[in-house]
Amino acid sequence: MTKRILVEIIPQLKDNYSYLVYSNVNKLGFVIDPADAAPIIKFIKDNDIILSGILITHHHADHNSGVNDLIKFQSTKIYSPDKNINKTSNIVKEGDLIKSDFIEFEVIATSGHTLDHVVYCSKQNNLLFSGDALFRFGCGRIFEGTCDEMKRSLNKIEKLDDSINVYCGHEYTIHNLNFLKGVFHNDKMLDEIEHDVLKQIKNTKTSMPFNLGNEKKLNPFLSLGSSTYKNFMKRKGFGNVEMFRYLRDLRNNY
Repeated sequence: MTKRILVEIIPQLKDNYSYLVYSNVNKLGFVIDPADAAPIIKFIKDNDIILSGILITHHHADHNSGVNDLIKFQSTKIYSPDKNINKTSNIVKEGDLIKSDFIEFEVIATSGHTLDHVVYCSKQNNLLFSGDALFRFGCGRIFEGTCDEMKRSLNKIEKLDDSINVYCGHEYTIHNLNFLKGVFHNDKMLDEIEHDVLKQIKNTKTSMPFNLGNEKKLNPFLSLGSSTYKNFMKRKGFGNVEMFRYLRDLRNNY
């Protein structure tokens, strides 16, 4: 058997995602952001998974309300950035490493959406679980932090390798893409990617994962890699943070 790290995408609630990353050899696995334990438990049972831990990105209930039922089913460690998050056993912070027999995650602090928000990156396996920090073609709404904080957090993600595959916390992709098309009219790049995204969703029922290298070219919250975005910012007379704030305010009301 070829040793592989697999990621199961598990839809949750209305538009949330939880993920189960596991080894097909030793069957060890981590759950990320469980909201509804039932479908996760079913997959664990059906595939004989042994939980190494549960990784929580932030304190919002739609990212951790399934913890109680999961640990009743199978006792394991709960990693989160805040001791007040449901059943936390291990508090994590910037630069921490979470190690197991099959994978290693680096914790990256990404305040903005919430002050406690973190993301989990396995650089060896090109995986990033971004919670509500980075979405495909968008970013999280800023509830507790500031635009400056959120931009700095996304800058950390932008520095990661282009080969990273991103798994985010919600299925907002088409809504985000339609928003960008409304702001940046007649952008051929957005029209072309829409075709690819719709095909992906039709074939797999999800737009996850997405490639970080491509996202750096397409997501103006993450980068201004497109000439369309740069020209727009120049016409408006914006700096990077002003551009970010302008787009985030528009998106909040979209």
